Amino acid sequence: MVSSRRLKVALVGCGDISGRHIGAFGRYSHAATIAVCCDTSIERAQHAAAEVAKNGDAPRVTQSYQDVLSDPEIDAVDLCLPHHLHAPAAIQAAQAGKHVLCEKPLALNVEECDAMIAAAEQAGVVLCHGEPMRCAGVVMRAAAMIAEGAIGRIMGLQATFAYWQRPELNTGWRGNRHESGGGHLMDGGIHIIDVLRQLGGEIVAVQAMLAHYRPELGADSEDLALLNLRYAEGHCGQLFACHATKSRAASPLVSVFGDAGSLSVEAFGPGNGLVLFKPGEAPQIQEPDHAWVDGYERLIGSFIEAATGSGPLLATPQDGRENVRVVLGAYRSAETGTEITLDTPSRPNQGDLSPSDVQE
Repeated sequence: MVSSRRLKVALVGCGDISGRHIGAFGRYSHAATIAVCCDTSIERAQHAAAEVAKNGDAPRVTQSYQDVLSDPEIDAVDLCLPHHLHAPAAIQAAQAGKHVLCEKPLALNVEECDAMIAAAEQAGVVLCHGEPMRCAGVVMRAAAMIAEGAIGRIMGLQATFAYWQRPELNTGWRGNRHESGGGHLMDGGIHIIDVLRQLGGEIVAVQAMLAHYRPELGADSEDLALLNLRYAEGHCGQLFACHATKSRAASPLVSVFGDAGSLSVEAFGPGNGLVLFKPGEAPQIQEPDHAWVDGYERLIGSFIEAATGSGPLLATPQDGRENVRVVLGAYRSAETGTEITLDTPSRPNQGDLSPSDVQE
């Protein structure tokens, strides 16, 4: 436990998403510092270090993950790595006694997730699932209102996650299914799977159709996924996820329909962050404004508190595991053309996964 000084963190992987993490850590400079920037590209690591320096810190730069793990001054690692490196990097960090914040998806499959969780539990370190949408203010408020009965019993949920992803983000490891774990559903749509679980409860069955439009992503990776979801409480949901559509006109992001009203997140333009609809009443704006970046800030604040023993995680590895399970069920459904029941697999021992040395 670290409580008498700032948590010293190594940023591991300094690509596109690392900027969000650097900005969020900057909001907690009193409690944590990015002390190392690590990437196989020295240029990326140096660029990240220059961004961290804007927060008043002076991180050192390295290309060696083993250098990070052997540094006794480093308390935690923030893994912003390609998906296939999440499990081995997280397990090695836990075994080295480092707390771990790992970007979504937690891993490529349930077995890897379980091995990561087991390694963290055995080492007595925190493993945080890096899902910022779970920590967004509008989503947390919606979850609280649903729990309080604001819309009565849930009848169903509907979500749309449609946008145009920059072409450079569709190349490299994202075009290799063995490294990415899938296409848009595993990379982007999994954000909304988490929100749909947070607002609607656990998903027990999935039926899916996939499509592929953008050639740069690779022939094995979808850029559109349509999912029908069955929940443990009996209601159903639907997700349309696509990053091949231009001009993000899809709104609301998520709607939850109940027998006493409905809630919509990011509804119908600016000023409508969260809207409550009640029978016979005008729409009630619950949260007028929101920015998804605040989810990163809450996520990282929660991680710092958990690592220093002063608060709980907002995004647990168990949630990351369940999100991966739903996505893989959707892929099986698309392959077989059938609805897939999500049976909970047995949990492997830590030794069932043998991580190799990692260079991010």
